[in-house]
Amino acid sequence: MKTYLEEIAKDVYAFLVWDESWDSYNNCYLLFEDNDILLIDSGKEEHSHFLFSALNSKGISNSDVTHFIATHGHKDHIGGIQYLGEVDGFIHNKDLGMIPRNLRHKLRINLPDYGLTAGNLECVLLGHHTKGSVLLYHSESKALFCGDHICFFAEPLNDNKVVDTGTLEREKFKQFVSDWSQNEEMKRQHNFNLFIEGLKAINKFDAEYLCTGHGVILKGNINRFISDLLEFEQ
Repeated sequence: MKTYLEEIAKDVYAFLVWDESWDSYNNCYLLFEDNDILLIDSGKEEHSHFLFSALNSKGISNSDVTHFIATHGHKDHIGGIQYLGEVDGFIHNKDLGMIPRNLRHKLRINLPDYGLTAGNLECVLLGHHTKGSVLLYHSESKALFCGDHICFFAEPLNDNKVVDTGTLEREKFKQFVSDWSQNEEMKRQHNFNLFIEGLKAINKFDAEYLCTGHGVILKGNINRFISDLLEFEQ
């Protein structure tokens, strides 16, 4: 099983694990703030031991994590929370119903539609990928965590680079959005207009890193990339 634990910016780390069943990298992230360790998303339950083994290699145990935030309620983003210790767990209440009942006690704190949350992260409800999906922005590092609103599902890493300009990934995603914008049935079925509104929300932040739920972390010219996608608005 191929895994990576790599520093994106000062005190911000990405963990990627290759999910053979999906042929995709699944991502989660760690922020170190003073004496707190904040985990954004936790991967699938069956991959938890890879995440915690990687953390242990850095001298961090699963009980050291003080805060957990779910960008949304899908199993590949919340599956590992049952193995955390006493933790302040956050999710938007529109996604709480997606969480198995035996795990809901780990996610007691509601994320705001718009405002600050744990780790001084700015939170904005996107509501497209799931009704409660959010973006999180870390102003110190200029890292923006967008969950699966934008992601590079089933894309390999170029030269094993976790953080990259991602030229190929950007072009492929632009083509995907272009095709989507020209298919009226797909636009209605998958609420293209709400996707566009989410892009507008993302583009309000000065992001240097785009940290998605799957695949490479994009570095540089993030607002230009988002602006290019917004050209497909109709």
